[in-house]
Amino acid sequence: MSLPTEPQNWSRDDFIISTDKKALSISSINGVFAEDFMYWVNPVPDNVLQEIINNSFCLGLYKVIQGSDSKVTSQPLEALKVGAVEQIGFARLITDNITFAYLTDLYVLPKYQGLGLGGWLLDCVDELLSVLPYLRWSMLRTSAQKSKESYEKRLGMTVLPSGDVRDGPVMMGKKGRAGRA
Repeated sequence: MSLPTEPQNWSRDDFIISTDKKALSISSINGVFAEDFMYWVNPVPDNVLQEIINNSFCLGLYKVIQGSDSKVTSQPLEALKVGAVEQIGFARLITDNITFAYLTDLYVLPKYQGLGLGGWLLDCVDELLSVLPYLRWSMLRTSAQKSKESYEKRLGMTVLPSGDVRDGPVMMGKKGRAGRA
């Protein structure tokens, strides 16, 4: 069993979360990557971001655009199909789809924070990962206390202790040239 290959969708009020990569807005994501609140990432050329998305499992968070077409606004998933949505959030899993998933690039636009949408996005990630029978690790990196608490509560994650390799595994890393603080 692996992460689903067919798009998964969740809707709540005027919001949609979808794993449909075709609905993602490269320009919106790259625009957000340039914002100060996304301190860990920089924008990349659109074709590079498209390749990153092609090689990742992604979730988009969307706000249904209110319009004159009541059919679209009364059926949120239909709005996703016709593009009557604004992308307001994103989460990306770097994964082999079976044994490992690294959560990164998660955001909800500041204008929509405080509505429980980030928690909902994490709940959808957890729903997708929790059924994988061969999942060995799901991981992420954070430097914000509030985020740490959310990841503990929503995903059941804990801080991995760092120590001497003689005491067991250690998390290691090296910042690349494009890495931010």
